[in-house]
Amino acid sequence: ELGKEGVLLFMCESTNIEIPGDSPSEKNVGESFQRIFHDTKGRIIVATFSSHVHRMQQIITAAEKYDRHVCLSGRSMLNVFKVANSLNYIEMNSDTLIDISNIDEYDDNKIVVLTTGSQAEPMSALSRMAYASHKAVGIKQGDTVIISADPIPGNEKAIYRVINELYRQG
Repeated sequence: ELGKEGVLLFMCESTNIEIPGDSPSEKNVGESFQRIFHDTKGRIIVATFSSHVHRMQQIITAAEKYDRHVCLSGRSMLNVFKVANSLNYIEMNSDTLIDISNIDEYDDNKIVVLTTGSQAEPMSALSRMAYASHKAVGIKQGDTVIISADPIPGNEKAIYRVINELYRQG
């Protein structure tokens, strides 16, 4: 029986918590985006968790620094971006974001596609790109695809299948 004070329960989880050691700082991830965006010619396609708003901001910041436009792909990416932007969690220039249906109107070296699918979910935008069934983005020679998330245990085989398909697409 509970006392009048009640009970407080705090629960959390972390993927790969059982692996000893430290995780690198998010600052390192942002620096990696800066380096990759500087060195890359052609389109950049970045798959990450749609819920990771700070990672979204890092990608937008790198895109702007290297004069690229960003288009969003995946329903959850669009929804989270809309909410984060409405709450002023996203800082960006007014002309940075473009609609994915207009992607072909820009030079490839001016495009970043921010997409869902880092865990190779079957209907995710990245999976559809890999299997050539995405309505707006087809993978082509010269594209650079970044999967900006560690595999969740159990998703490894699906992720490697998507990576293999991306290679087959060019």
